[in-house]
Amino acid sequence: MKRIRQILGSDRSASLDEGFTLIEVIVALAVFSIIALTVAGAITNSLVITRDSRSRAVAENLASQDLDLDRSVSDIMNVQTKTWTTTVQNTPYTIARKVSWSTSATTSNACGTGSGTLQYKIVKVTVSWPGSGTTNPVVSTTNLAPNSRLNDPTLGTIIVAVTAADGSGASGVSVSIAPASSNPNGAAAVATPAVTDSNGCTYALKVTPGNYTVSINRANGIDYTQATTPVTTPVVVTAGTATSVPFTYDTAATVTLKYASNYSGTATLPTNLDTTFNSTTGGVDLFQLGAKTTATTPSVSLFPFTSGYTYETGAYVAPIVGSSGTVSNTPCVNVDPGAWITQNSSKQVGTSFQAPTSPGGTATINVPMGVVQLPALSGTLSLQATQVNTSANGDPGCSTAVTYSFGSLSGSPVIALPFGTWRITTAALIVVKPSSVKTAGVVNSDSTVTLDPRGVTP
Repeated sequence: MKRIRQILGSDRSASLDEGFTLIEVIVALAVFSIIALTVAGAITNSLVITRDSRSRAVAENLASQDLDLDRSVSDIMNVQTKTWTTTVQNTPYTIARKVSWSTSATTSNACGTGSGTLQYKIVKVTVSWPGSGTTNPVVSTTNLAPNSRLNDPTLGTIIVAVTAADGSGASGVSVSIAPASSNPNGAAAVATPAVTDSNGCTYALKVTPGNYTVSINRANGIDYTQATTPVTTPVVVTAGTATSVPFTYDTAATVTLKYASNYSGTATLPTNLDTTFNSTTGGVDLFQLGAKTTATTPSVSLFPFTSGYTYETGAYVAPIVGSSGTVSNTPCVNVDPGAWITQNSSKQVGTSFQAPTSPGGTATINVPMGVVQLPALSGTLSLQATQVNTSANGDPGCSTAVTYSFGSLSGSPVIALPFGTWRITTAALIVVKPSSVKTAGVVNSDSTVTLDPRGVTP
């Protein structure tokens, strides 16, 4: 009490200059700060909870609205997977509707593929919004049954499922179904199905049992075998079941090739030159693009594998190695620069050339080759080059003995060939020994020439 009286001035015995000490002020401020922060935190937390509750209520309402809309659709075939954004009170909400089929085989997937018959659609709507933190998005589901019977116990169903390069459904693909030309086995004409939906699915319902041919097509489309209009036949339809027909199909990537890009001049190309594109999924694809000289830049359409391709000129054939370690086929690997794994005098090895691809994308790629100067020819001669299988000069070998033709040449021609070892002859099989190699390589004592890709980059 004495201290209080001193502060209030009622204790005249105390000095009028006395007041709070610095420590007391600091302690008081600390206590006040703790109380203020606690109150502020409680208010902030209350506001966050209120905002989250309001956002969740809006999200639940949006999910319910979409499910109500889906239930009102007269034809459940028109209820498709879709994602969109809508804004409510300045908050953007992302609505993702995922639609899948449930079948009598107790499976559930986007197209309802499998052996069972289609029964109903499962619709799952997920609504999310920014700033939700660890709060789970709103998820609502419903089942949609068709208004009329989809299946007939005496008829069948054809389900066409088209998958794009990235694994998603390929939409807008036209589908044609017709009785198989060979042994239709009772098949009848089928109405043209709708184009594939957002899941890449389309359906032919109540199909007469028999054997059918199914093909697909879309502008600038291509499948993983490089077919623009892929066909599956026979598709066998059985009464009371669904038959699935899968395709892998996407918009083609266009690649323009610059042959012998590692040579600054112009060289003559073989009239039957092969160009190989190799993918980890689709395997080896060979093209003969008809370029006559290195000044020609042809283009090729490719399925847009996400991993892209390796490429080279020449007809690459991978070895097939059996369980005993023996090769059971006739391989040709030296056209692939990546097969040249023995170091040259500069400690270099070959590296495969890479070509990335994307759906609808375009690219120009350099295609290095070996370039050879020939001696002056006596008149006009028809020349050809035959691959020689050897392990000399680090060549990994080619057993196919491919022959490339150059047509009629005169003067001292410059020609371009795939990498490897070659013997150049006239049509009468008279050997023509090259004068020199314009790119990396060597003219051998037996008049062959080795064209070396080690250290060469596109």
